[in-house]
Amino acid sequence: MKIRFLFLIFMLFCRILNADLLKENFITFDLNNSFAKAVIDFESDNLEKFMKLDDNDNGIVSWKEIKAHKEEIENFVLSHVEISVDKKRCKSSVDKFEVYRRVHQSYIKLYLALSCELPKEAISLKYDLFFDVDKDQKAFVKIADKDISTPVILSSRKVEVKLNLKKEPMWSSFLNFLIEGIWHIWIGFDHILFLLMLLIPSVYIYGNSTLYPRENFKDVLFEILKVVTAFSIAHSITLALSVTKTVTLNTAFVEVAIAVSVLFTALNNLYPVIKHKAWIMAFSFGLIHGFGFANVLHELIVKNSDFVAMLLGFNLGVEIGQMAIVAALLPIFYFLRGSKYYRYLILYGLSGIAAIISFIWAVERSFAL
Repeated sequence: MKIRFLFLIFMLFCRILNADLLKENFITFDLNNSFAKAVIDFESDNLEKFMKLDDNDNGIVSWKEIKAHKEEIENFVLSHVEISVDKKRCKSSVDKFEVYRRVHQSYIKLYLALSCELPKEAISLKYDLFFDVDKDQKAFVKIADKDISTPVILSSRKVEVKLNLKKEPMWSSFLNFLIEGIWHIWIGFDHILFLLMLLIPSVYIYGNSTLYPRENFKDVLFEILKVVTAFSIAHSITLALSVTKTVTLNTAFVEVAIAVSVLFTALNNLYPVIKHKAWIMAFSFGLIHGFGFANVLHELIVKNSDFVAMLLGFNLGVEIGQMAIVAALLPIFYFLRGSKYYRYLILYGLSGIAAIISFIWAVERSFAL
């Protein structure tokens, strides 16, 4: 069992090492004219898996090179988008093509003109751009300046959505964002890595500059509950403050700070500075992670009357996803805590790997500042 568990942990870390920041697409419908329109935003880097954009082979794709492939890009995107208004398929064409910078990447914005008139009941969308090659892609879908439809997040597991023009019940908004909160923590590898770095040493207690395994499960459980509760309270506070724009931070700075939080926690496992009251560290860095969660939500819910239900649902979903991770790992950590495998391969080994990964993240994300 020990070997199998170590193998699973190793595979998780390999997946984390190869993971990028969450890739975000945005689809916004505009119903303020005689005919329906749509705007699609996506990272230009995604296109390199499907077409050659670096014409001069210098390793850098310039905006000029992107615009030189304008027609090819437009045709490719339109082949992955299907829009219907009141069950009638719409023909889409590109009205305008833009390249701009968003947070840490170059983005392409396509303004689509639709052949359909304004909907009376619903708009249906089938969208699978990049989902077949990148399971971490997310597409945020909403109707601009409308409070009648719950914003939706599409992914490889959900490529179709129907946006009704009649007001949906509040519980529907709550449930949708509850599910999204669970999935967000499960694919948020930097958040998971930070949580792991807090959980791994929780089965030990420091005494006379030496690590000792905690004697009983109750002590381990209590320590983990303190850490997880502190982290949850902290990121819930800043999530609410950021989404409501009470406090705002530069998104690129937040991403760097999250990477640094993982790096500090991993190094603290290797060279302990904070030996007791790990919950203080969890709370302090949890404040930063809350701003990271808010980056996902802000585009969708700020102008919706179900704002509170969506925020509560997403936050509760994050907590459920977080507790699922704890419930899965806690018994195994407790069982292995007294073995040399745990101390040297998990505590020291994985903390070392986490430090390297988070250092790479911090350097990469710093270029966006």
